[in-house]
Amino acid sequence: MVLVSVSSSKGGSGKSTTSINLGVALAQLGKDVTVIDANLSTPNLSMYLGAPNLPITLHHVLKGEAHIHEATYQHASGAKIIPASISMRNFENINLADLQYHLPHIKSEFIILDGAAGIDAEAQAPIQMSDQVLIVASPELPSVADALKTVRIAQHPGKHVRGAVLTRAGHHLDLKIKNVETILEHPVIGVVPEDHHIKAALVKREPVVHVFPQSPSAIAYKQLASYFAGHGELFVNEEIPKLYKAMRWMIGLR
Repeated sequence: MVLVSVSSSKGGSGKSTTSINLGVALAQLGKDVTVIDANLSTPNLSMYLGAPNLPITLHHVLKGEAHIHEATYQHASGAKIIPASISMRNFENINLADLQYHLPHIKSEFIILDGAAGIDAEAQAPIQMSDQVLIVASPELPSVADALKTVRIAQHPGKHVRGAVLTRAGHHLDLKIKNVETILEHPVIGVVPEDHHIKAALVKREPVVHVFPQSPSAIAYKQLASYFAGHGELFVNEEIPKLYKAMRWMIGLR
C-alpha cells in the first residue's frame, strides 16, 4: 500500500482536481485506489462527484459513529472515494489525526489523501500520515514559493516528496520547469495545461479523466498516473540559471 498526500500551501492550486483525477486514472490502469477527502473544514470531493449529501462520511468515522468501510463509495471508474461532510455541524469534536487508526482497514494499493490547503495543523496531518507527498502548484512565482513551504513541512519529519505537479500551465509567462525544480529542489513529474474541459467536467460533476478522456488535462493526469504506477519518465532537469539562485537567496534559502 502506498499512502500519498496531495498537498499545497495555496488554495485554488488544483489540489482536489489532481487528487480525484489521479485516483481515477490509476483505477483505469487497473489499480485498487481509495481517495480520501482529508480536508475536514472545506471538503470538495463529494461536490466534484455530484453527491454533496452522502449519508455516511469521514466525519462519522472520526466521531466513532461508523466504520470506514461504511463511508466508502465506488465511482463508475472503479476508484473508491471516502468523502468528508460539507455540514459545519459535523466539524466539531473531531481530530483528523485519528484517521491514522482507520487507514489499516483500507486494503487499496494506493490511498490518496486530499488534504487542506495551507500550513496549519489540518494541512499537516495528511502529510504526517503519508508515505509520499505530491506537491501541487501553478507555474507562477507566488504559488511555487508557497509550495516550497509545503516541501519544507514534508521534509521536517523526513517524508518522501515524490515531486511536483504544475496545474493551469501553458502561458508563455509561466515559470520554466527547470526553474520550478530549482526552487523546490524536487522534480516536476506532471504538467497539467489550462483546459476548459476541467470546468466542463466540474459542471458534469465528474473527473475530467472520466468524461473527457482525450482532453489535454486528462492526458496529463493519465501520464502522471502512469508514472505513479511504475512507468513513465520525468522531465529532464536542466542547468540552473543564476537568476534563480539569487531568487532562492531572497526567499531565505541559501
